[in-house]
Amino acid sequence: KNLLNKCIQENRLQAFYPPNSPQLDQIANKAVQSIPQLAQRWRIPMEVANELVQLGLYDIVIFIDDSGSMAFEEGGERIKDLRLILDRVASTATNFDEDGISIRFMNANYPQNVLENIRSEQQIGQLMETVQYKGLTPMGTELRKKVVDGIILSKVRDRRYTKPHLVICITDGQPAGEAQNTVTDTIKYAVNEVGRQFGGGGVAFQFAQVGNDQKAREFLAKLDEDPVVGNMIDCTSNYENESEELRQRGVDLTPDLWLIKLMLGAIDRSYDSKDESGANAPPAHAPQGQYGAPPGQQQYGAPPQQGYGGPPPQGQQYPGQGPPPGQYGGQPQQGYGRGGGPPGGPGGYPQQGGGNVRY
Repeated sequence: KNLLNKCIQENRLQAFYPPNSPQLDQIANKAVQSIPQLAQRWRIPMEVANELVQLGLYDIVIFIDDSGSMAFEEGGERIKDLRLILDRVASTATNFDEDGISIRFMNANYPQNVLENIRSEQQIGQLMETVQYKGLTPMGTELRKKVVDGIILSKVRDRRYTKPHLVICITDGQPAGEAQNTVTDTIKYAVNEVGRQFGGGGVAFQFAQVGNDQKAREFLAKLDEDPVVGNMIDCTSNYENESEELRQRGVDLTPDLWLIKLMLGAIDRSYDSKDESGANAPPAHAPQGQYGAPPGQQQYGAPPQQGYGGPPPQGQQYPGQGPPPGQYGGQPQQGYGRGGGPPGGPGGYPQQGGGNVRY
C-alpha cells in the first residue's frame, strides 16, 4: 500500500481516502491478483506494472475526439491508435474498479447507458463501430459540457462524488470552433469547483495526442507548460514524438511504456516530468527498471524474448507507423533489438524475485 499512500499524499486525496481507509486494502488485494497478469500481457517489468495500481484510486473518464480529421488523415491510423488506447485503459482499469470506465465524445451524443460501465474490449468495439467521425474539435466547450458539468459536478452536487476522477482526453488536433483559452478555462473551472469541497486533487486531466499533426503537438506542449494549469494536467504527444524526445536523453521508450505514461502522467509526477522541455536528463538516482532511468540502469530498453520488433499481441498494431532507426520496429542500433540483452530476466528485464508485489 506504500505506492497508494504516496499517490494520495502527492495528489492530496485525503478527502477521499482518510488514514487506514478500507478501500486501500480492497484495491491492493485486487492488485496482487491482477498485476502479474498485466505485466505478462504487456511485457513490462513488475516494477513498472506495480505503478498501475494507482489507477484504482480514480474513476476514469475517456473524452474522445471524433472530428472528421480522425478518419480522413493518415489513412485511418489515428482511429487504430485510439482503439488501442481505449482497449488498454478499459482492461487495465477494470482490474482495480469493477465499475469500468466512462466514455464521452466531442461531437456525437449517445444514450448514457452505452457510455457508462465500459469494462471490456468487446464493449468498446461495439460502441466504436457506430462512431461517425465528422465535425470540428470543440475540445474545451464540450469537455466542460459533457464531462465537467455532465459527470463530475453533477456527482458533486448529488453527493455521489466518492472517488477522484481522472479524465483522459484523446485528440488529433488543436481546438477549433471555440475561443483560444476555452480549454484552460475549463480545466481551471473544474479544479476550482471540485477543490472547494475535496481539495485540489479531486480531478486530474491527461491530454493525449494521436496522429502527427504539428499544431496539435504545439498546442499540447504549450498546455503542459502553462504557468496556471500546467501543474494540474499532463500532456502526452504521439508515440513517435515521445520516443524521439526520450531517445535523445538515452532512454528507449517502448509502445507499452508510452501507454503507461499516458495513463499515469496526470497522477504520478515521475511520469509527468519526463517529456516537458524544461526537464533535464534522467536523474542518476532513478532505480533500476524505472521509467526514466539512465541507460546503464534501465533494463527495459532491451526487448523481451521475441522482441518488440515482433508482431504485437492479439493482432493489434502498435502506435506509430514510421519509427526512427533504433526505435520499435526500426533497425537496431548500438545493440538495441538484439536477443539476450543485459543479464537478469528474459530480454534484460530485472529478475522479479518470485513475483512479489509491493504496495
